Amino acid sequence: MTRYFRLLAALAFATFLPASQAADKSVIGTWQLLSWVSQDTETGKITNVFGEHPTGYLIYTAGGRMTVNLSADGRKPLSGDRFTTPAEERAQAFSTNIAYSGTYDITAEGIMHRVEVATFQNWVGTEQFRYVNVDGDTMNVKTPPIKGPPDGRTKVMTLVFKRLE
Repeated sequence: MTRYFRLLAALAFATFLPASQAADKSVIGTWQLLSWVSQDTETGKITNVFGEHPTGYLIYTAGGRMTVNLSADGRKPLSGDRFTTPAEERAQAFSTNIAYSGTYDITAEGIMHRVEVATFQNWVGTEQFRYVNVDGDTMNVKTPPIKGPPDGRTKVMTLVFKRLE
């Protein structure tokens, strides 16, 4: 009978753990971006979002934190510092990089990112859902249909990462 109560207590406690503690730990680590493509939901057209060789990293910690920073292939340095460079150059730099950080929870369907800081301020305070599939040292991350670059049309984004650690 004591064994039964211990089991019941353990199960009751487990239901209150954050999802990231009880989740599949295969996502935890540092991941390097290999590719990022979008598929237009209406036309089916597939486009390399940040060029043939985008760069970036996605990091998930065991404590439930995440951060991502992605940059386009061939980004050019600014002609000056970030304050005095002409607005057109700064706009180009902004449009060829995306970064955000926050917490995450793994759900039955994928991963929910809760954005706390972002280059795109409109995402702060939002939840960004991603479908995730880990196969060895490769992780595929897919968005639900969202408005995407460069034209704001509805697309599904697919990002492929390789595990670094």
